[in-house]
Amino acid sequence: MNKSFIFMMLMSSSFVLQAACEDIAAPGVNWTGCDKSNLDLNGVDLQSAVLRRVNFSNTNLSKARLQNADLTFAKLENTKFISARLERARLNNAKINQSDFSSAIMDEARLSRAKVKQSVFKSSRLNKVDFYDARIEQGNFENAQLESANFTRAKAVNANFKRIQAKDIIFEQADLENADFSEAQLVSAKFVKANLMDSHFKQSNLSKATFQGAVVDGADFSEALLSSTIWVKYKRCRNGSVGVCQ
Repeated sequence: MNKSFIFMMLMSSSFVLQAACEDIAAPGVNWTGCDKSNLDLNGVDLQSAVLRRVNFSNTNLSKARLQNADLTFAKLENTKFISARLERARLNNAKINQSDFSSAIMDEARLSRAKVKQSVFKSSRLNKVDFYDARIEQGNFENAQLESANFTRAKAVNANFKRIQAKDIIFEQADLENADFSEAQLVSAKFVKANLMDSHFKQSNLSKATFQGAVVDGADFSEALLSSTIWVKYKRCRNGSVGVCQ
């Protein structure tokens, strides 16, 4: 093949890749590796967009439509997703720092192995979300919906899960030391082999939950409902048990 032709092809490919970052926000846009920091993208439609390794630091994506978008390995520092739509979005391995997902709808989104630091998911809808092996530092999930969400092997030390609605949530082998589940609805939750040292379950509903092999030293279960709960050593708590597995 002619060398000049190869050179022209390479130059053309480079231009196309560079030009993609200048494309306007639209469904299916490809912004792979682009710097989209410090922008106001409030309410934009990025459904099914390819946003792998994109830098959205300090960008406002509140009320944006990001259903089915691919944000794998994205940099999300001080990013606002308030009331955004992220159903089935992929944020695997994303770096999420001091970002706000308050009131976002994120059903079936995937955040496996994501690094989440000081970020807020208050009152968000996270049903069937996958946080497998995620590293969550000082996460705030207060009042969120987390039914059938998966936190298997996740680390969420000191996390705030107060008043979450989380029937059938999975925390198998998760590190939840000093996490706060006060007044949470955790019917049929799975805490198998989880670390729950010094965690708080005051007034939570743990009916039919499973704690087989979990570490519960120092955990507070005062006024928690434990009807038919499977306890640490495979004991089933009696119906009507409150605070103590009887």
